[in-house]
Formats: sequence, structure tokens, C-alpha cells
Amino acid sequence: MKKTLLASSLMAAILSSQAQASDINFSGYGSIRGGLLVNDDITPQFFGYDDKVDFKNESLFALQAKANLNEKWNATIVLQARGEENFDLEARWAYLNYQFSPETTISFGRFALPYFRNSDTQDIGYSHNYSRLPTSIYLGEEYDIIEGIRVMHSTFVGDGDITFKGSYGSFSGEVSDVGFELDNILQGSVEYTYEWFSIFAGVLTAEASFDTTTSLDLGLMQALPGYTVTNGTAFNPNNIAVYNMEDLYADEDSALYWSTGFTIDYENWLFNAEYAAYNIDDSFIEETQVMYVALGYRFDKAVVSFVHQDFDFSYDYDQANSADPFINAFVVGATDSFFKPDSYDAQGLHFRYDLDQGVAVKLEFSVINNDLADESASLVTFGVDFIY
Repeated sequence: MKKTLLASSLMAAILSSQAQASDINFSGYGSIRGGLLVNDDITPQFFGYDDKVDFKNESLFALQAKANLNEKWNATIVLQARGEENFDLEARWAYLNYQFSPETTISFGRFALPYFRNSDTQDIGYSHNYSRLPTSIYLGEEYDIIEGIRVMHSTFVGDGDITFKGSYGSFSGEVSDVGFELDNILQGSVEYTYEWFSIFAGVLTAEASFDTTTSLDLGLMQALPGYTVTNGTAFNPNNIAVYNMEDLYADEDSALYWSTGFTIDYENWLFNAEYAAYNIDDSFIEETQVMYVALGYRFDKAVVSFVHQDFDFSYDYDQANSADPFINAFVVGATDSFFKPDSYDAQGLHFRYDLDQGVAVKLEFSVINNDLADESASLVTFGVDFIY
């Protein structure tokens, strides 16, 4: 309800400014998509489907309004309703732009955090050739959004063009139903494009906090009867301090996130690849490594793509540093339970056909392999992406 009221109020503010603004432009995008799992030995995380056809999970509708206040300033709001959120209306983006120079723009407010090359357009299905952007990279989490300030500078280098982005801000929300905060976010990225080739690189640092303190404390005391946790210190049954739980908590710990990728669009051949790695120091978060590669071919109005993706974790269990072997066993088990079930690789075929101006039909068939269970599931998705 709060999101709906906020979005409605922001839209009303933009519309009511029509008398003062010289121009207001409306546009939008959407997706109507269905999907289901077949041969489902597993129900993979991050894919959002089961063995029943679901038309709600990935369907969405969005309306963008851009008000030009004067030659230097403009305001933009994107109202979006996602099926997975019961189509509750939210202000996905809401920011004010200042055109500092023809090459430099400064944005203030709520906008996409450019972790990856397609972060700014990941909700716009029509903008890419896949039924869905590879979920190994594009998880669609709430923290794709930042509240803060961003500077973007574009210029020419030789016969190509280069774009720099830098952001500062914060995020507060949920990740997989767990409270999550990113504070003091510092982000920088660069993308260079020359004819049929482009390359992207980005890095992000922040102070990350997960609301897992209580669950970890209770989990230890339930797993190890007789052990207690008081003020972040674990005590054995003899009331001897044996572990500093701060080594396991993620509370304002340093997070590092970096990514890179490139795109080739040569004649009718298309090749895309992205790789990212991220971790949170001094916590239960192990290093995450994700990637995808995609090879496609364009047939007039149709594009066929093969996509391989991988979502994996690197384990070192540095936090299992107690002299008590039972504590160490709990730390290893807690780390594994958070992450190991989510590791997977997937291979898929994607088909796009441009049915008409601004309307594209999409199909996908992917096989998803769970690395821990050594089992797989087949995913079928189908739908329509559009812009207006």
C-alpha cells in the first residue's frame, strides 16, 4: 500500500506540474510471459517457476513520464507493476537530472545501480534478444536500485565513444526475504563502443548488513544444545567463551563487487559475455562468481541464441576459526546451507521474433543443473515484450 501511495503521489506531482513544464513525454514497456518446469527433479532458485504454467511471475507493466523543466533540468519517474509483487504499483525510478554540459549529466534520486552492462534496461524485455536476461547475472533483486547521486559522462575517443558512470548512495530492503542494507555505496563503470564491438567494466564497494544476527544465534543454540550466545559471543556448556559471532554476522562489513563483459554484433552474428564476482569480508558470505556467454544469429526479423550460464561460490570457511570443533562444524554448515543449494549451471535456446513495430515474441527452452544435488530441470518460457 505504501509503495502504491508513493508512486501515485509522485505521478500526480509530475502531472500537476504540466502548467509549468514546457514538455512532458510519456513512454512505457511491458512483458506478458508464461513459463513452467518440465522434467523437474528440482525446483531451481532464481527462476521462479514450478510444474504449473504461471503467467504472473515475470509479467510486468511500466509507464515512464519525463518532464522537461527547462533547458538544464528534467524529472523522470518510472511506475512499474510486477506480477511477482501482485502487480502492486511502485516508483521503480524517480530522479531529477541536471545537464551540466552536453557530455555530462548529474542525477539525484532513485535510479538503477549499474552493476552490469544492461542494468539500466534489464526490466525492458524488448531491449534484448533473450526470453529473459540470464539469471546468473540479472537476478532482479531489489538492490538493483539505489537512492543517491549519479554522474554520467560520455565522449568520443578516436572513432568510438566512451561512457563513464559514478554513483554514491545507499539501499535498504530485502534479499530473499532477509533484511539487507548497503550503505556508503561507491560505484564506477566504463563502457567503450567501437563499431561492432563494445566492452564494459565496473566496480562497487559498500558497507553491507544482513538481518541474520538473531537467526544465526538461535541456529547455533539449537544445533548445539548447552551452548549459548550473549552479546555476540558464543559460550560452550562450561560457560567458556569459544567464538566471536561477529566473525559470522554481516554487519556493516566491507563488500566488493566487480564485473566485466563485452558484446560483438558483427553482420548477423551476435556474441555476448559477462562475468562478475562479489563477496562480503568478515562474514558468512563467501565469494560468489557468476557468468554467462551467449552466441546468436539474426535472421531478418528473428534471432536465435544459445546461452550458457553459471552461478557458483568459492568456499574457504575462514570464519570457522574457533578452537571448538563443534562451533567450526556449525559455521561450515551454516555457510553451506545459505549458499550451496543455489549453485547451478544452465544451457538454453532463446528465440525472438519481431512481430511488429515495438512488439517481440519470445520463446525459451533451458536445462538447469543443480551442482549440489546433481539433478536438473527443464524450463520453458514464452511471451511477448513490448514498448510504447
